[in-house]
Amino acid sequence: MDKSNLIELVARYKSGYSLEQPFYVSSEVLDTEMDCIWKSSWIYVGNTAQLPKAGDYFIFRIMEEELIIIRSNNENIHAHYNSCTHRGSALCTEQSGHVAKLICPYHQWVFDKDGTLLNARMMPQDFCHADYRLRSVHIKTIEGLIFICLNNEPPDFEPIRNGFHSYLKPYQINNSKIASIKRYSLNANWKLVAENFRECYHCGGAHPEYCKAVVGANLREDTSLIQKEKELIWAEKGLCTELVEVTPGTTSYAVRYPLRQDVESYSLDGKRVSIPMGLHTDYDAGVVGLVNYPNFWMDAVSDYIWTMRIIPVSASITDVEFCWLVDEHALEGKDYNLDELTKFWEITGDQDAKLCENNFRGIQTSGYQPGPYAAVEDQVVNFVDWCVEKLRVGLQQ
Repeated sequence: MDKSNLIELVARYKSGYSLEQPFYVSSEVLDTEMDCIWKSSWIYVGNTAQLPKAGDYFIFRIMEEELIIIRSNNENIHAHYNSCTHRGSALCTEQSGHVAKLICPYHQWVFDKDGTLLNARMMPQDFCHADYRLRSVHIKTIEGLIFICLNNEPPDFEPIRNGFHSYLKPYQINNSKIASIKRYSLNANWKLVAENFRECYHCGGAHPEYCKAVVGANLREDTSLIQKEKELIWAEKGLCTELVEVTPGTTSYAVRYPLRQDVESYSLDGKRVSIPMGLHTDYDAGVVGLVNYPNFWMDAVSDYIWTMRIIPVSASITDVEFCWLVDEHALEGKDYNLDELTKFWEITGDQDAKLCENNFRGIQTSGYQPGPYAAVEDQVVNFVDWCVEKLRVGLQQ
């Protein structure tokens, strides 16, 4: 598919309807999305609890790009390309770990954690080390969440910071603890995974556990009264309740909504699964839901945080990472049971995975054509509109 055909495809998009088939199955469309969406946006990569000590690192991959996310001696977080500036060898070969220095396994060039080239053995005396520091990308953190941008000129990060700061602060992610990280690979286009998590039109029929925990998730209950009552209680506790919507030029969504009466946490029996997290002192903070386009979702209750990160592998495969965070003082086996902590979102995530894969399976057939979104799928429309607009602008450049 050449550029003119892509421009025509984008121009035919009708807001309020699902995308035409090529948007979901074409590798050429995904390549264009990499340039117009993924490389020009702030991408969520992980959290600072994954890097508790200087020298701790993990690898972040997206398509052909691979970066080392590492904590330096001054506690700053850096994002370096996993490529030695000598002849390009990967520096880190493990998914995560701890290093005193970054040492190339090929010719043993040595880099400090901030990217400074410390030693290039057997190079001439006039060799300028400063010219060969590791190549890095833009990186920002907001209350423990880590975002990177692959573009030389990243968009303004302040709208994300402003939208998330007040919601995240009570959780104290910088001082929290990783309880579990689990990774999955779905046979579905990345946009279908994102769309699925922007609506609850499917919840009543697909998520009995979720509907048992959240008021109104089945879309059959009026939640306005309980929402107002809870917002007064939350405001007295200093908890943020201001709705943050994705508007033109922004990418963040934030909301707080109530659990059902007598439900304390996201768990199969509705009971608490750990000690209150961060600054929380009880189990009545509702649910904090955060989204940042294109790849970050978070649901948090009083006693734990669950995050989801999606990354396209190909037009037909999406990698998904779940992460569970608990309070820094929570002890496994005493304050929480790992299986009880993770089971709710493992079950819900598995249900969503099947829905997304079934969706993609049907879209690949000759019988697929764009269908209209329901009124309750307005957030899906918002997301799809955003994607198409990013493509439209990028293709004009």
